[in-house]
Amino acid sequence: MNLRNVAIVYRKELTEWLRDRRTLISTVLVPLLAFPVLMVGMTSLMTVMIGKAEKETAKVMILGGENSPQVVEKLRQVKDLEVVPYADDWKKRISEKEIRAAVEIPRGFDSALAQAKELTVKIYFYQGEMKSSFGANHVEKFFDDYRDSVISSRLAARNLPTDIIKPFEVKQENVAPPEKVSGAALGGLLGYMVILLSMTGAIYPAIDLTAGEKERGTMETILSSPLSRVDLVLGKFFLFSRPLSPPLFSLSFPK
Repeated sequence: MNLRNVAIVYRKELTEWLRDRRTLISTVLVPLLAFPVLMVGMTSLMTVMIGKAEKETAKVMILGGENSPQVVEKLRQVKDLEVVPYADDWKKRISEKEIRAAVEIPRGFDSALAQAKELTVKIYFYQGEMKSSFGANHVEKFFDDYRDSVISSRLAARNLPTDIIKPFEVKQENVAPPEKVSGAALGGLLGYMVILLSMTGAIYPAIDLTAGEKERGTMETILSSPLSRVDLVLGKFFLFSRPLSPPLFSLSFPK
């Protein structure tokens, strides 16, 4: 290996890289400008989509409940839910996103509650599908609230305070200033952004080191030069395996 020949190839590749407008755009402008804008835009879009999906009135189906009109009627009155008629292919409809969830009410639900029997209400949904999950959450919240009201009525019938089942509350309160909260959230993403930008910023120049020679018609010239293949490869490799000068062009592969 001849270090002088390696340095000559290195300077030659660096000069061509700095002169190539396409490579500069793909290496500097795209990582520094386009990717942050895309990430912010995608985050904002996801926030809007999640908020819209959460506010959507979910279509749900009731399985059973024929002899429990009280709970069925209260479930129909939930503003975030739309109860649709029963169909035998309810599993297929959930999978095809025609309805968001189905809730199975045990037989004799109202009478069993009056007798203080243990019951299990099952909620079927499409796991991994955002709108189906929100629909199932709305149904679960309804039954959680309904269960609390049943417990409260039972305690009231025995002249017991409702605090007996909830002796204390646990609350979390933020004491950090807003700028530190946002900084912590941004700092969690910064490491991933650096890795992503380092890799994407060097992909195009790395391709240009090989395919660019063929596009410019210099492949035969550089291969016929009195340089060893090791010096040629190392000269090209060192261009993006160590920080460049000036610091603006320091995007490189991780060591």
